[in-house]
Amino acid sequence: MIVEPITDLNKLQTFCDKCDELGYVNNASLEAMKYGWCKTKGEYFCAIQDDKIVAVGGCHPIGPVLPQVNEKGWRINFRGCELPGASPYRGLNKGNWNTITWRDFIPIFIEFCPTEHLYITTNIDNEHSGKALRNHKLMGLLAKQGILQKVCETTYFYTDQTIWKLNVSEYVRRRSNYLQQWNYWSTKRDISNSTKFEGM
Repeated sequence: MIVEPITDLNKLQTFCDKCDELGYVNNASLEAMKYGWCKTKGEYFCAIQDDKIVAVGGCHPIGPVLPQVNEKGWRINFRGCELPGASPYRGLNKGNWNTITWRDFIPIFIEFCPTEHLYITTNIDNEHSGKALRNHKLMGLLAKQGILQKVCETTYFYTDQTIWKLNVSEYVRRRSNYLQQWNYWSTKRDISNSTKFEGM
């Protein structure tokens, strides 16, 4: 699997068509993804597997337009989405480490964005597949682990959203620990058999 900036709009359109079929309204078209806007403000990344885009997520400055966050802040995993069954990772864990957008994209955002003030937004009002609501609840669980901090609830892009700040050092620490454990067990057994890592 390769993670890189999106450049192939034909592949992206195929991804959007699949999202449309699944009812993922925020990723159902380039317009819904705000693709052009995000590319001019920041960057849009994708994961490519078998020559197809299977996940996307963007980043852009948020501090200048949202007074509740640091003025240098960037929003990450904007329109973050991956297709069902796309993740090559298996097993159970408490840290969301089996999703491409969380495990593979965030290190890219940390490296790309010119700040350590990184924010994720969630909403439960403007998406009808249930995916956004599940994601919102997941961010709350990650906040309990200290990986995220809830900043506030606000209206952004005409939508009621919750703003979460990424604890970069805690994310990096936990990801490193998890991958060490994941690599250890992958040499001991078939990790596809629901290996559970309780501590991450």
